Amino acid sequence: MTQLGIISNEGFESVITEDADGRVHFVADADIDADGANGQSGGPAAYKVDDSGTEYLANGGMKIKNGKVVCAYNWARSIVILDDDNEPKVFPGGVIASMTWYRYPGKDIDDPTAYVDSETIPYIVVPPLIIQKTKGIVRGCLARVTYNGQSIDCVVADRGPSRTIGELSIAAAKAIGIPSSPRNGGLAQAAVLYELWPGIAAPGFVLQPA
Repeated sequence: MTQLGIISNEGFESVITEDADGRVHFVADADIDADGANGQSGGPAAYKVDDSGTEYLANGGMKIKNGKVVCAYNWARSIVILDDDNEPKVFPGGVIASMTWYRYPGKDIDDPTAYVDSETIPYIVVPPLIIQKTKGIVRGCLARVTYNGQSIDCVVADRGPSRTIGELSIAAAKAIGIPSSPRNGGLAQAAVLYELWPGIAAPGFVLQPA
């Protein structure tokens, strides 16, 4: 058993451990990641031009300026598909399409269906520390979240900031009984067990080197 590191930035300390068999695990809270929810499976989109999506535009680093959605922060440009003016592209239905770290093979980077739909696919988000320090490939690998006796198998589909930990998709939160709204859901207590198996692909996914 190896301690990969400790992240403590949200009122709790999360110790990230890698077992001899390659399993990586930690306990953290649960923030809701809506990225990849672009309406591609018939569900609601995370971001919309009138800010009526499941997630606030502001939480994606965007704002409405002179009636147009623009990036309020440069980091937003790594979250959403951009148009020729380097600002968020508007897709049919007023959707601002967001991206996940995992992109389905063979799909273009500017295709809203290329990304993992938070509404329908259980996934977790990992910080760079895990990606850098584990032995196996993390993106696309098998994962699991457990809360209050309920578990759901997931895929590692997104990458988060370096100083935060504990984030999962809307579908994953629903499956284990955590309020799943990106705007006001989630869980503040460090009571969720996150597990992942770098080097082992989640069913229906392929491993993608960082």
